[in-house]
Amino acid sequence: MPQVRGSNVRLIGVTDDSFATPPASPSAVILPFVQNNVKADQQRDTDDTISGFRGAARSVAGNRTVGGTLQVNAAPQTIGFLLKHLLGAPTSTTATGVTTHVFGVAASGASALPPSFTLESDLGAAFTAASRYVRLTGCRIAQAQFAVGPSGFMQVTPTITGSGYSKSGTPLDASPDDTGHAAFSTLTASLVFGGGALPLDVTKLDFTIGNNLDEDTYVIGGNGNRGDLPEGLLTVSGTVEALLKDSGLLDAALADTDSSLVLTLTRGTGDGTDGNESLEINIPALVFATTTPTVPGPKGVRLQASFTGHRTTGEIGVTATLKTPLATIN
Repeated sequence: MPQVRGSNVRLIGVTDDSFATPPASPSAVILPFVQNNVKADQQRDTDDTISGFRGAARSVAGNRTVGGTLQVNAAPQTIGFLLKHLLGAPTSTTATGVTTHVFGVAASGASALPPSFTLESDLGAAFTAASRYVRLTGCRIAQAQFAVGPSGFMQVTPTITGSGYSKSGTPLDASPDDTGHAAFSTLTASLVFGGGALPLDVTKLDFTIGNNLDEDTYVIGGNGNRGDLPEGLLTVSGTVEALLKDSGLLDAALADTDSSLVLTLTRGTGDGTDGNESLEINIPALVFATTTPTVPGPKGVRLQASFTGHRTTGEIGVTATLKTPLATIN
């Protein structure tokens, strides 16, 4: 039997009806990835009973842990699934074949975070039939890191935490949606700080959106699975590195005043038609931490400043707007 090759492994995701419970007739989507480090483990609980022998009694199965990182290059065809489980279900409007999906933060209702999702890896037709499909259940996104450089792709790395796992000889969805993969290039990415009042020549941007999941939720009689993964406060933090050409970023880092960030990625014209999709991530209220530049050598000086996002009035206003011909987000 040939060895399983990573290039042949297919990952699908499906939004659950309730925590750790996928729909009876699931509509899954294929999730292309760069690395998939999300896995299941189960601890062994030892029995320290003294019985007159030096050897310990047989251990028993204990709590299960499901977790790890999934690394993807952001593409308009599939990024919506991750944004839905990071921020919340989108509000979607369609006009002339283009759908605008707006993902925001809501404590409850139709736009709140879905209860969980299920991930399933297909190890390939040549693998042992009864164990071909490895299923991770009750998954939620604890946080997601976004990394943007002057070229290449925006790398999104969600940290996923789950409840349980199983194996199967049959797939969760025999015909998952294959929406394709054509990642956004960062070559033409747009960054606007402070509504345009803070022009920067940015060399690197990294930010993290976190859901502060409560992972200490094991329950008696739960077979080692977590009983839920409720979210806490949504947090936003990041770092921007820019060429030091004027005092703009330095002044912002020393002033303790609010700023904002809008990141826009486009393919083609960005009007939302096929091949012309766009993604805008808006952090409307942030503040830079105090910092000053270092001079590591004789070449150009750069300033690296960290920031945190916050709410002003009402809910925190972080949103992601995806324009695409895809009418629904799985």
